[in-house]
Amino acid sequence: MNPSLLVGQLRAYWRPILVVHLFFTLLGVILLAPLFGLLLQGVLSLSGTAAVADQDIAYMLLSPLGLASGIALTAIFLAIAGLELGALQVIAQGAQQSVDVSPAAATRYSLRHALPLLRLTLGLTVRVLLYLLPYLAAVGAVAWFLLTDHDINYYLSQRPAEFYTALAIGGALTLVLVWLLGRRLLGWSLVLPLVLFGESAAGEAFRESEHITAGAKSTCLRALLTWLALAALLTLVPALFLSVTTGWVVGAGISHLPTLMLLLGAVALVWSLLNVLVAALNLAGFTLVVAALYARLAPARSKTAVADELQRTASQPDRGLSAGGVAAIMVGIAVLAILTGVLLLRKVQLEDEVLVVAHRGAAGAAPENTMASVRKALEDGADWVEIDVQETRDGEVVVVHDSDFMKLAGNPLKVWEGDLAEIQQIDIGSWFDPRFSGERAPTLQDVLETVRGRSKLVIELKYYGHDEQLEQRVVDIVEAAGMADQVVVMSLKLDGIQKLQALRPDWTAGLLAAKAVGDLTRLDVDFLAVNQSMARPAFIKRAHRAGKQVFVWTVNDGLSLSRWVSMGVDGVITDEPALARDILAQRAELSSAERLMLSAALFFGKPEVAKQYRDTSP
Repeated sequence: MNPSLLVGQLRAYWRPILVVHLFFTLLGVILLAPLFGLLLQGVLSLSGTAAVADQDIAYMLLSPLGLASGIALTAIFLAIAGLELGALQVIAQGAQQSVDVSPAAATRYSLRHALPLLRLTLGLTVRVLLYLLPYLAAVGAVAWFLLTDHDINYYLSQRPAEFYTALAIGGALTLVLVWLLGRRLLGWSLVLPLVLFGESAAGEAFRESEHITAGAKSTCLRALLTWLALAALLTLVPALFLSVTTGWVVGAGISHLPTLMLLLGAVALVWSLLNVLVAALNLAGFTLVVAALYARLAPARSKTAVADELQRTASQPDRGLSAGGVAAIMVGIAVLAILTGVLLLRKVQLEDEVLVVAHRGAAGAAPENTMASVRKALEDGADWVEIDVQETRDGEVVVVHDSDFMKLAGNPLKVWEGDLAEIQQIDIGSWFDPRFSGERAPTLQDVLETVRGRSKLVIELKYYGHDEQLEQRVVDIVEAAGMADQVVVMSLKLDGIQKLQALRPDWTAGLLAAKAVGDLTRLDVDFLAVNQSMARPAFIKRAHRAGKQVFVWTVNDGLSLSRWVSMGVDGVITDEPALARDILAQRAELSSAERLMLSAALFFGKPEVAKQYRDTSP
């Protein structure tokens, strides 16, 4: 398809296209949001907890009810997507026949053909899965055989030969998938108009489409590549707008708070509307290309039937949305965006009451989980020092994060397979800098004595499926040191925290989470340490209402540190405690407007991190 012709059709029909997209987007929200909530609550109620996080999510999703729920939600989403593409295809076929079909008429036509469209969507999904599942199984097998001998952090940080071998095999498998599936998708290019206008059943449509396109694969490929190129360019528009406008607003040095709020709110509104428009145009571009291919390749009788059907559809009384209705929708979206912006701004705190938690000690300045990093964290003024603990084969509690020492020393020894004496012969400091060559994995008791009276200690319980009495041993060591009031305990594994709470109900205990399903704030823990992507303003406020503190990890740049302070978190977990202290000192000298500008700069832009970190996982 000629690119200029495609652009011309998008310009001519963008209004009905946008209305159709808004209608089906709202339909999806109305149907999927409450259904998702109901299904989620059902699954969680059977799990016996208010929320699940990280690896527990995988177990929940792989349960029979979890799989059934996921399939149901996916089916509804695909059904709505199929109906929207059907309505857009009607408008696109009208463009080919010079027949103006209103959004309401196109939507009614698609809904009348809902059953065949749903069968088509299901058929396409099944056919694609028949290609994807073997591919995913093969990639999984490659990862299993090549990337499971050692801790995953070793492969991600050191990237040994096995890593690149797995990457190369995965890339080759991907190319094979793209080739095989791509050829089939080209052959199925015309299934949508065949079902809508050719009165073909879904199964017949796939066979008929392959027959029609058999000698025109190159034509189909050129047309679809044209659409993909245009879609990529359109997708850049909101990103470029955001980059240019926010760069100007943030860099303008505006100190008048209401003016700054107004400008940033306007930028956010226009950016949101651009994203909606681009999504609609990209979907419509696909249907316009398909309509053009159908007009060129389909038999003459089929094209005549399309023209007759479109004339009947367009001539029906239009009881759909008028121009005023569309304007009302747009005004509603604008009002909603403004209200959302106001609510978000109301959540910005101007008081800096935040704890600095040194991640594995000051891991940005010294090798992680070593006495050097612990001492450096204390020098840098950390309020809390965080370490990871595991059990050795001889029952000692040693401070180490990974399941083995490959990342730190190239040593494959598993922590649970080594005695303390054997483990403490391993140099875990030279990888960071030769001057740390004397660093060895410390014991929990070593760290407790070092931080005594100078900082609280955050003990993260690490589980790799080989723990025996980790919770009890930690309790014994802490109490023997007389420091129960100077430690808090956390873990990614809720079951481990619950075991600790059963032993010592009065200890402060928290849950680590990178992903979660359900309401974490309803869990019986004292604090939540979450990934930055999870720490939404509503989540922070809900946690505080439930009497829980919120910590975010791992925050290593100045803008991000400043933002989380403004958002009202109780603590930041960072490899750079000295930087965090410096940011807090700088913020103490800023006005409210200047603090808001810092938060806006991060929200609309990408923070610059001064250096690369081997591992920022919890």
